[in-house]
Amino acid sequence: MDKVDQYKQSIGKFVFSELVIFMSQVLVFFMVAVFTSNFLNSEDKLVAFANQKINDGSLTEVGLTFLAILVVIGLFSALGRIFDNKYVEFYVNEVLCEMPNTIYVFGSSATGTMLAISLFIYMNPAEGTSAKGFAALSLLFAFMMFLYGVAFSYAFKRKTHIIKSPNKSCSRPLTRQQIEALYRPTDQKTENKDIKE
Repeated sequence: MDKVDQYKQSIGKFVFSELVIFMSQVLVFFMVAVFTSNFLNSEDKLVAFANQKINDGSLTEVGLTFLAILVVIGLFSALGRIFDNKYVEFYVNEVLCEMPNTIYVFGSSATGTMLAISLFIYMNPAEGTSAKGFAALSLLFAFMMFLYGVAFSYAFKRKTHIIKSPNKSCSRPLTRQQIEALYRPTDQKTENKDIKE
């Protein structure tokens, strides 16, 4: 299989593409919750689905996933040093990029489920529960998870996927002396070292 080179993008486009990825995952989990609960007609099925996605072990599972990713990175690095393999860095970077994906999957599954619950509450109002409040809490949770995911993603992809902003100091015009120095023959350049750059 041929390697597909990633194109570099600006920070704004990078964040927007990460947002589209995250929101599409939220929509997928929301639709799964809707389908699982018989189009939000079965409270028992919705509660069962929510208990699968949001439970006491969810955060532990995410933490253990991060620990496993670090162990795999250590294993790849050790094998790369033992066998003097120049391709190990590529694979270590690929494994590192799974950390933001893990955050996105966890955050989007919880957010999609929470949004389905808030829609269910809105469609079946009950005393003591507020659909708007639960939806606001869902969106706040989604925003927090997106920030964590995009921060990790930026940290791991900034050298390979992000265009560096142009250096402003290099954009000043050249002086006359600098232009003349560029067009002098090589032997004259070494004689005239006193030209200021």
